[in-house]
Parts: sequence; structure tokens; C-alpha cells
Amino acid sequence: MNGDSSLRSGQPAVAALVVTYFPDLGFPERLETLLAQIGRVVVIDNGSDAVCLAWKGGFAGRPGVTILENGRNLGIAAALNQGMGLLAAEGYGWVLTLDQDSLLETGCVAALLDRLAEDSDPERVAMIGANRTDAGATLAAHRWLRPKKGFPFFERVSCERIRADGVTLVITSGTLTSVAAFERLGLFKSDLFIDLVDFEYCLRARAAEYRILVSPRAKLSHRVGAKRQARLAIMTLSPMHHGALRKYYMFRNAIPVMRAYGAVFPHWLVYQLLAMAEIVIGILFFEDRKLFKLRACLAGLWDGLLGRMGPARRVF
Repeated sequence: MNGDSSLRSGQPAVAALVVTYFPDLGFPERLETLLAQIGRVVVIDNGSDAVCLAWKGGFAGRPGVTILENGRNLGIAAALNQGMGLLAAEGYGWVLTLDQDSLLETGCVAALLDRLAEDSDPERVAMIGANRTDAGATLAAHRWLRPKKGFPFFERVSCERIRADGVTLVITSGTLTSVAAFERLGLFKSDLFIDLVDFEYCLRARAAEYRILVSPRAKLSHRVGAKRQARLAIMTLSPMHHGALRKYYMFRNAIPVMRAYGAVFPHWLVYQLLAMAEIVIGILFFEDRKLFKLRACLAGLWDGLLGRMGPARRVF
């Protein structure tokens, strides 16, 4: 195993897993930043072209770096399962998963591990998320979902207000995932392909009585779509400006996940329904190609109800 000199002795063995799909020119720099904090990194590419894979030349043969090319887009879940399986076989106990556009701040990995060390029952921790800011227009710190009494049955709080029982959801990027929990919970759902893959896994972990933590000191910059805040009457919205295909997956995948976990986590169900309503309002008032995107949302709902999963069979 390749160790990371920035981590203190006695900490769990940690590796990183990055899934790429047509990464931008800044990806090599972000990968170097990651390698400065963690010595074992697996990059799995889901069908990028030769131009977007040119970065490989600077990392091929680099100690601790493995680059796997799928040759086509197998979806985020399948790629995560590939990487988790590989690193589990190598004996790593925790895997830091990252999106290609995320940037770790100095000390992020050590802070995640410190949060684990501080916990009174680390074996029941499935994931630890980084304290992320959106690299879009606002650079606002993320607020985390947890249940509360009374309508709307959920609240979103800052890292500093999170209790020991943790949060409901973390995203894939910047999250330290327990290999032992992964082996008990099972694979990421490849039929979702993309979108809500991380949420489904989080809800599955919570249903199995695992906890999901967040570290206030583990800082990560991550952009969600092309999110820009917008004002509509008394509401402040954050339209993400994703393309029609992503809208399709968001709405399609919500159906089976709501069916599986809506009754178990009603606070998340209310949150998810409101989030979907916000997407529709954002399309209507602030995004381009409104008709195409609204059709994609409706098609996603229809296919989700009919159980048409996997890669989209529609063209948007």
C-alpha cells in the first residue's frame, strides 16, 4: 500500500477514487492536489475521448496511481463499484470518492480522519462528508439535511450545528466511505446510472442504522451544475442549468428511490419533492430550452413509474 506522508501514523488506510467523464483542462492540477494528501489514487474514466484523456501522460506509471478506461460511459454507479472493489481487494479500509471537478483544500483528508477518530462508535459510521462550498456564483457553504419535528419535517443546517447522529445525505464527491460498510450494504445501484446514486446509498445506509457524519474542518470546493442564485418574488432559488438529459435522470431516478425510502424517511421525501418542484420552477423562469427540459422531466417521471432504468433510451 502507498501511504500518505501527510497523515499521522495509526490512522486507517485510505485511498482515493475519482470517476472522470470528459474532464476539463484543470483536472491534472486537481489530481496533483489530491496526490499531495493521499498516496493511492484510482481514476476510472467512463468513455472520454483522446483529447480529454491527454492528462494521462503526466501520470502514467506514477507510483500509487492507477488509471482504468472503460471505453464507454457505464454510469457513475458502475465506475464507483469498480473502484471500491479494487481498493477493497488491496486492503484499504476507507475510500475518498471525488468528482473530477472537485478541489480539496489543504488538510482535508486528515480532517476527515480526525472526525472519524473523534467518534464514539466508528464501526457504525458509513460515510464522512467534507464541508463543501459551491464553486459557483455564491461560494456559499453547504447546509446539510436532517429531520425535525413539525412541518416540513426537515431542516438544513451548517456543519457546526450537526449532532453526533449525523446527517441524512452526503454527495459522492468529498466523501470518505467505509469499505466494511460498503461490503455489508452492497453495491451502488448501477440501474440508476447517474443522479441519486449517492442519495440512494445514503438512505440505504441510514436504514441499516449506520450514521453519516460531516467534518467542519475538511474543506472542499465543488460545483453543482451551473448553479446561480435567482430571485422570484419572495423566494430565492438556485437553478442548476443542467441539460435535458440530466433532468431526465433526476426525475426518473427519484421514483424508485422515493418508493423504497419515502415511508422510512418522510423528511427526505418532503425535501425531495420540494427539490423537484424547485427544478421545474427554475426551468420555467430562469433556464433556457424550457420545453425540452420540461419534456425530459415528464419523460423521466413516466419511465421511472414504468421501471425503465439503466442508460437512457431517449434522446434529448
